[in-house]
Amino acid sequence: MHNINKTATITPYLVENTTNKLRPAILILPGGSYLYTSKREGRPVATAFNNAGIHSFVLDYTTFTKNEDITVEEMIQEVNKAYNYIIGKSKEFQVDVNKIYIIGFSAGGHLAAEVINRYPNHYKKAILSYPALKINIKTDRTDKEVDFVRKAFKNNPTNQLTNKVPPVFIWHTYEDETVPIEGSIEYVLKLNELKVPFEAHFFEKGAHGLSVATEVTATEENERMDLHAANWVTLASNWLLRND
Repeated sequence: MHNINKTATITPYLVENTTNKLRPAILILPGGSYLYTSKREGRPVATAFNNAGIHSFVLDYTTFTKNEDITVEEMIQEVNKAYNYIIGKSKEFQVDVNKIYIIGFSAGGHLAAEVINRYPNHYKKAILSYPALKINIKTDRTDKEVDFVRKAFKNNPTNQLTNKVPPVFIWHTYEDETVPIEGSIEYVLKLNELKVPFEAHFFEKGAHGLSVATEVTATEENERMDLHAANWVTLASNWLLRND
């Protein structure tokens, strides 16, 4: 684990390399409504991509629980620092600097979408997993948390999309009640309008926050588990490595 700053860390999960072969790398941004970062969308995701031969880096970016005054702009800069860390350690970690990817889940998907708008040349491809481009804010939170979440999601990255962003893989579920699928559909339509290459998978079943959608990240009574939606991992991995 490496400290990005006082409140953000990056943790490498490296493929065991017995040769001098350089491997692609993916930067993982877990979700959590910008209030926290979900562990379910960190290490299990990193392991899944390791199994595909991709070095993984999980960014525990600063959220409300660590700093109630944090802004999305500051989080974007933390992601940029994480990217620079990967570049700076590329020789040590045997990372192919021309094959760096980014993936974000829910709030992390919103953040990843913001990042590729701002730094489109940093990442060869991007994956957005049920990105919070639209969100139903839970009313059981404190007033301060609700205000924070509303402010954090005020900007919709779809509105700033240009044809400079890298190719995007996006997946979502029809049953997602926390983050409506409409946000992802609108994003795909905008990509299509701009002629940005993309691959989209919309699964019928599955609650919000599936992560890898297997028993590894299932909650009580196998909630947040759907073995059909779990195919996104193989689909996304193959998509990343295609033509590489």
